[in-house]
Amino acid sequence: MRVSEQTRNQIMAMLQRMAEAIGRKDIEGIMALTDPDFRGFGIGVDERVIGKEAYRRHIEREFAKTEAISLELSGIHIGAEGTIAWIMADMTYHFVVDGAPQTLTGRMTAVLRGTGHAWVFAQMHYSLPAEGRSYRRV
Repeated sequence: MRVSEQTRNQIMAMLQRMAEAIGRKDIEGIMALTDPDFRGFGIGVDERVIGKEAYRRHIEREFAKTEAISLELSGIHIGAEGTIAWIMADMTYHFVVDGAPQTLTGRMTAVLRGTGHAWVFAQMHYSLPAEGRSYRRV
């Protein structure tokens, strides 16, 4: 579905605010972009989040592990209809753990809800490509 320039600009600005909040480890900034009924999957087996407070605990745990963190999104595709929008993007996390810089490259999909004055994340899913192909011989 084609997205208006206004909607695209609003969502791109929201994604920029999210990336900036992650870089500052600003939990309240991230929570301001999160729907009360948020749902999400991270890349770890135990990273299944239901509800905004569960997401807060997840972020607190992740930020506690890192000395520094940043997020870059690229290849962003946005669709929308009414007050619902969806995005897919490539993501790159740069972080430092125990003094060692690391990079994690993956993918993100998300569903956003328009509140009338802002867009918020209703659902998010991070994934890491396991291999260079979709099937493998067992």
